[in-house]
Amino acid sequence: MRYSVISYALQMRLTIGLLLLTFMGFAIAETVYKSVDENGNIIFTDKPSKDAEEIKLQELQTIKNPNPAKYTPRPEQPKQEASYKTFLVSNPADGAGLRSNSGNVSISLSLQPPLRSGHKIIITMDGKEVSKGSTTSVSLQNLDRGSHNITASVIDGNGKQMISTSSSFSILRASQ
Repeated sequence: MRYSVISYALQMRLTIGLLLLTFMGFAIAETVYKSVDENGNIIFTDKPSKDAEEIKLQELQTIKNPNPAKYTPRPEQPKQEASYKTFLVSNPADGAGLRSNSGNVSISLSLQPPLRSGHKIIITMDGKEVSKGSTTSVSLQNLDRGSHNITASVIDGNGKQMISTSSSFSILRASQ
């Protein structure tokens, strides 16, 4: 069933295409003749034959193209980088001493305006990546006591750093 639909569609396209080509040929020809063959088919041609009837064609309408406006491309505008106004570690505060015998710490970032599509935030602590994505907070567990450094960066889709911030804090844990 599908084959017959496809072949019918193809047959129609070919028929329409041949008719268009035929009529385009008529537009170019100066004189057109119409005749009927022995099977009753009507034939149009530019060559006279016996029993052919000459058809008078009307002159084709043509329109002169006015002078079009000249295209002048605009100078390419440089891409404006998405700028962030503020980016900081809001928790823990820089230089803070946190008493946490379990060593658990929640890190929160403040970013204005919000993270744009295609951008990511990378959070590292003491040089090791602890988070990468669109989140502005991460919870860390069982951190050793002592000083720690947090660095956070916003990167675009090409990996280019847009803005960064850093902070340091200390974990105060009871010794065992």
